[in-house]
Amino acid sequence: MDRPILFYEQLLHERRRRGWSQEKVAQLLGIDPKTVGRWERNENFPTIQLHGELCRIFGKSTEELGLVPDESTASRASGLPLSPEQEPEVSPDQSSLPEKRFFSPFMRSVQRQVTVTSQSQTAFIEECIQGILRNNAVVDHTQLFGADTIIEKMKEAIAAPHAAWVISLCGEGGLGKTAIAYETVARYAATAGFTRVGWISAKTLQLLPDGALLRYGSVELHWNNLVKKLADQLEIHLGDNSSGWISDFQRGIRSLPRGEHCLLIVDNLETVDDVDEAIQYLGGNTLVNPHKILLTTRHALLGKVQYLVERHIKGLELDPALHFIRSLGNDAIDGVSDEELRPIVEVTEGNPLLIKLFVTRLLTSHLPLAFVLAELQAVNQRLGRNIIDYLYAESLSVLEHHCGKDAAHWILNAFCPLGAGESVSYEALRSYSGIEDEETFRKTLQIACDLSLIRTSKLNSRYSIHSLLWKFVCDI
Repeated sequence: MDRPILFYEQLLHERRRRGWSQEKVAQLLGIDPKTVGRWERNENFPTIQLHGELCRIFGKSTEELGLVPDESTASRASGLPLSPEQEPEVSPDQSSLPEKRFFSPFMRSVQRQVTVTSQSQTAFIEECIQGILRNNAVVDHTQLFGADTIIEKMKEAIAAPHAAWVISLCGEGGLGKTAIAYETVARYAATAGFTRVGWISAKTLQLLPDGALLRYGSVELHWNNLVKKLADQLEIHLGDNSSGWISDFQRGIRSLPRGEHCLLIVDNLETVDDVDEAIQYLGGNTLVNPHKILLTTRHALLGKVQYLVERHIKGLELDPALHFIRSLGNDAIDGVSDEELRPIVEVTEGNPLLIKLFVTRLLTSHLPLAFVLAELQAVNQRLGRNIIDYLYAESLSVLEHHCGKDAAHWILNAFCPLGAGESVSYEALRSYSGIEDEETFRKTLQIACDLSLIRTSKLNSRYSIHSLLWKFVCDI
């Protein structure tokens, strides 16, 4: 049976959904706007008097609004939370029932009862999570192949109530770590009990004017900015002074209501040092269950990071890789047998990004499959793991052929100062590229996207390149 939806909880959700200011909520209730802020930061709790005022305004009883107080509520009149010793005891009949979880700061002041999150509340949380992902995660996939097993393992890792609080999704570049993290969170975060989600990309490399690649000079400044992005997504209040944002964030997460569970996704961590920094600046060992951190990285962390669950991604097996190849192809691949396509899987080692680049090369070069495959195999023998450079170079040569060498290099070089993995708007990309002619820029952008060199997101409003391509282009 669904529990009654508390008015206070509904009001705060409406504030977030509609973008209401604290002043708007305060005006509805006839109270000081600062009081609303204190409630949301868990610094204060609504009093019995306010419960009565809510009943008067909405013409409903305390029972109908879910505001039924118990004997401990009297100690809430001061606006301070109860100490552990003051918490009401659970009766023997209730002790064997599941632990209750609440989403509203003052729910601890109402009678303890078994509750089940209502479908409407779950749907609202789901909607919020999807919005966070749409606005902050840059992904390049419409369908995943051969990922069901790893996504199921990730689901178990984020849903386990007593498992480690750091989850690492690791593997080589191009295997789809970001896409798998996205799908896991999109499908299962809400049902796993998370009420708030934040997503950031933590790339720390930058390209200096002299062409040197270096980490950001100030790690703390870098993480200050990332923490601010997370706080905005999680609706955690930070102070006016940016020097205190990290401590504000850590304090804010620890003081969230007991029913609030946060899942923090930190994408594109490049080194073990980056991982250590992420854990340090997001709260260290003080950020524990029910909150969790999901990391994507190229580095194995088991034995190097405490309280860790690690999941490794490998290249696609033959069958899903063949399905992926056929999904990318056109008439040039129709009628081709699996045996004829098998060498593509073997030479790319099932790496989805390499497969996509190879198929793109096949379709745009208009050369027979045997020619392109022989070309690829020869390069693989000679260069080994550097095959990815070859694939990018070939795609870049096609772009140069259609748009000219200058335009091709300018549009990709425009991403270098941004940092790997970052996205940019159409207007900013054109400005950074230095391509003055609008028609030339549009043609170059279109072909670069067709060649999978540039990827789009958010209804083609944001543009980015894969971190491997970023490294290839910027290193050159």
